[in-house]
Amino acid sequence: MRLLKHHSLPPGNKFLFGLAVLFFLPFLVFAQSKTITGTVKDENGTPVSGASVAIKKQNTGTTTNEAGNFTITAASGEVLVISAVMFEPKEVTVGTGNSINVQLRSKATELSDVVVVGYGTRTKRDIGGGVLTVDQQLLQNRPVTNTLDALQGTTPGLVITRTNGQPGREGLTATIRGITSLGVNNAPLVIIDGVEGDLSSLNPNDIQTISILEDAASASIYGAKAGGGVILVTTKGGRENQKTRFDLTTMYSIRTPFARPELLSSRKQGELINAARVFANQNKDFTDQQLEWFDDPNVNDVWNANSRTWEYYYNNDMVDILMRKQSTQRNVNLSASGGSDKSSYLFSIGYLGQQGVFKFGPDSYSRFNARVNYNTRFSKIFSLDTRLSFVKENILAPSASITGEGLMYNVYSIRAARNPIFTPGTNDSKYAFIGTISTAYPVLKDGGYDEEDRYNMNGVISLTAKKIVKGLDLKVVYSPGMIFSAREVFAKTVPRFSIDENMIPIPSTAINPVNSLNKTRPYTLSQNFFATADYDFKLKDHHFHLLGGTEYKTYKYDWVQAMQRALLLNNFETLNYTTLATADVTNVADNIQENRWLSYFGRLSYDFASKYYFEGVLRRDGSSRLSPGNKFQTFYALNAFWRASQEEWFKRTLPWVDEFKIAVSYGTAGGAQTANPNSSNYDFQSVLTRGFYPFNDSRTAFLQQAALASEGKQWEIIETTNFGFDIEVLKRRLRLHFDYFIKENNNVFVTQNLPELLGVAPNSANLAAIQVKGWGVTLKWSDKFRNGGYYVSANISDDKNQVVRFDGANTYFAGINGTILGMSTNSIFGYKADGYFDTPEEVQGSPRRTTNTGVGDIKLLDINKDGFINQGIGTAANHGDLVYLGNTNPRYVFGVNAGVNWKGFDFSFLFNGVGKRSIVIDPTASIGLYDGWRMPWVIHQDYWRPDNLNAKFPAIRLSDRVNDQVSSHWIQDASYIRLKNLQVGYTFRNSMHNVKGLGDIKLYFSGQDLWELTGMWFKYYDPENTGRVSFGYPLWRSYAMGLNISF
Repeated sequence: MRLLKHHSLPPGNKFLFGLAVLFFLPFLVFAQSKTITGTVKDENGTPVSGASVAIKKQNTGTTTNEAGNFTITAASGEVLVISAVMFEPKEVTVGTGNSINVQLRSKATELSDVVVVGYGTRTKRDIGGGVLTVDQQLLQNRPVTNTLDALQGTTPGLVITRTNGQPGREGLTATIRGITSLGVNNAPLVIIDGVEGDLSSLNPNDIQTISILEDAASASIYGAKAGGGVILVTTKGGRENQKTRFDLTTMYSIRTPFARPELLSSRKQGELINAARVFANQNKDFTDQQLEWFDDPNVNDVWNANSRTWEYYYNNDMVDILMRKQSTQRNVNLSASGGSDKSSYLFSIGYLGQQGVFKFGPDSYSRFNARVNYNTRFSKIFSLDTRLSFVKENILAPSASITGEGLMYNVYSIRAARNPIFTPGTNDSKYAFIGTISTAYPVLKDGGYDEEDRYNMNGVISLTAKKIVKGLDLKVVYSPGMIFSAREVFAKTVPRFSIDENMIPIPSTAINPVNSLNKTRPYTLSQNFFATADYDFKLKDHHFHLLGGTEYKTYKYDWVQAMQRALLLNNFETLNYTTLATADVTNVADNIQENRWLSYFGRLSYDFASKYYFEGVLRRDGSSRLSPGNKFQTFYALNAFWRASQEEWFKRTLPWVDEFKIAVSYGTAGGAQTANPNSSNYDFQSVLTRGFYPFNDSRTAFLQQAALASEGKQWEIIETTNFGFDIEVLKRRLRLHFDYFIKENNNVFVTQNLPELLGVAPNSANLAAIQVKGWGVTLKWSDKFRNGGYYVSANISDDKNQVVRFDGANTYFAGINGTILGMSTNSIFGYKADGYFDTPEEVQGSPRRTTNTGVGDIKLLDINKDGFINQGIGTAANHGDLVYLGNTNPRYVFGVNAGVNWKGFDFSFLFNGVGKRSIVIDPTASIGLYDGWRMPWVIHQDYWRPDNLNAKFPAIRLSDRVNDQVSSHWIQDASYIRLKNLQVGYTFRNSMHNVKGLGDIKLYFSGQDLWELTGMWFKYYDPENTGRVSFGYPLWRSYAMGLNISF
């Protein structure tokens, strides 16, 4: 064998060889890559257009065309990642050939899809009963500030209502499967990334999945706080082995207020006021000449030197002067996600800015969100998941209250001065004081502000050990949280003026004659620690899953307030300087609360051959809020379901049925979630408060017992029985889910009815019981066609509760009653109306509530035939003429949504509504001239008169105290259907623009609350309002354009 000798190149040749390598290296690399062509189809052989085809760990990629074909340059051994909406992603390794055909599997056919449940996850096939998921696409590209608003109409049993459109303080409430407690909002427990959280400040763009736990079988694992159901939210994360991907979403919205009164012109107001004067046999307020001036564009004002008043002040619509016809909202979100072979990450920031309805003064909301989700694997066993979030909110509002008889009452209902010194919109800085007139403009412009900064910081740190032994996972979670806010309300003094005989302004009564500055600094500190052990194993066809854990939570709330009056300067925002004799802060108060929770929980799940499933849940909660003998309570649930479609005989008999599942469950959960006013942190103790009494001409402080202790009070326990089934047919394109349930709370907290001579406030005890019966159903059809697909989904639910036991003060009154035995909560009682009194003879021959009742007033029926119209003594045996008029609880709540996509185009809509509900408008706020200074609306022109006997409103009166009682006349049919959201968009695929490093680009329109149809004849109020509907901040319609870019 001949050995080859080693020969080295001469120095000159080495240099030439190096040049040759550098020259030919690109060609050598290029020679390793090749052009790959392929086709992507679904399991039915239909081409999948718009699918992403990318080289793993690189930014290089393309998308399939309409025929599902693609072309990409890749080297042998590289991995292609193919993904598409509604399909499972797939990885394919490039081989020696130049052609690759890929078949994707639809997510819709995968029963192995993961669903988040309490303290873990399950596959869809292993869930029976009331665990529902919210389709993530229903939350995307919505111009909303609160996630609850986006959830409206998406899930049966989840009822969300709004009462207010004020930026940052929307009146959104949520209930799941009805009301089971008194005096609280029955809100569900919200769990975000495993720990208790708040949806109102969560950026909807950060949400990955939402699960709704409606029955006790699924919710009991959360024990004492799960009686109102549970909303589980998981935020987005990154993916391992993926290069950094940036996603930018931006949205600009034009918002228009709706459901607000339409004001009359000045002339029409004058005519209506004159009509009221004539009806009362009084002189008219306005002469014919004055009414003519209203219509003369050449007359601006007329001064009467004798009375020193303006006889005419040209037309001003206070709504148009003070409120915008439209406002704006801006949303910008940027996220970066990716990962290596052992880690994944997501960083996101978001900004939302919202303009209010008022043209003058402070009225806005802004929010900044930041999130870091990072997961790393130390080894095959141990991993650490860290989720950190930060939210900063700013709310700017006027210093005066907006709702009730606040600013909106001023804007909508109080007439402007007839002899003003100041005209809104001029540079004059003087405001008029002429009797009772609207103060909205001076308060908005110069009356100060109400500013609140909120900070919410939260962390969830999880250490997980997977497969320590086969099937055993351990997890430890620690979650600290802090919520801090700083609020300042500065009510400034606003001077007002009258006019002397020489028409010279002179000071008069000011608004806020003594100014004030009120500062509050509340903060909340919470800590949550829990540890779980999760063991999963199989013995042939027997599958067992065991979960055990413990949880410890601490909560501290500290609220401090300081207020100073008579500040030295009207624009110097400090508590230190005052004109008072003493410089002490005039009002200092605090409120400190602490409580702790200790819990143990477990869950045992068993199934045989994926056919027969049984599950048991046990949780024991202890809370410092109850007396020592009642601190701990055990909650439990039992659940069983049968996947009949897995039986061989079923498959042979009904082969077109892909899934059929029947489930039944029973369980208990607690009602401790809401801040029940009848259940404070320390009411099992005798708490002392400070009082004062006069002694030697001075105030002397003393301590007194605030209320009786509630030592015997026990937990509220909600028992739920549930029956349900799921059916999927026609290759899972058609799906039906149904549930029927009964909820019972036999330990409702109620304040005891004790004699007033006791001298202290009565305590609360478990004195009532409430039962709820209801059902919910969801029906969905989805399918694909060439180059696209579509879906149609509808859901409807109903629940009705009943007070089956009530040992407190069962009082009947005209209005909304919550505790009438045998009735639903929020039942409306009042008088039965029978049209109007049309003649004096009819008035004289009928019972009347007041002697002032006359022609044109509402006729109330004498139900008990005693010759009087009254509510008796307000008892069950004697409540006079009061009758049941309806209920404000929503019934037959529904949602309908559908969408279609084709060749990059997409279109979707969501309707929601209520099939049955009654509300009572507040007559004191809705009668045109309830007080002499009220400003009538357009709708008030339809009042009773001899030629208009079927009018909507009674005869016009200057100060109507006759027709202001709750009666059937004022009951409104608040059923409605609303176009909640509509979206139209187009996606420019990467293959269309071929810009390197730039992914898909989506341009879309999204409209929110665009239209509604309601049974209410009083059109100035929204049917979602609850209670006695009165003045409120208007709701909004939103018209948004958005742009989504990935790169």
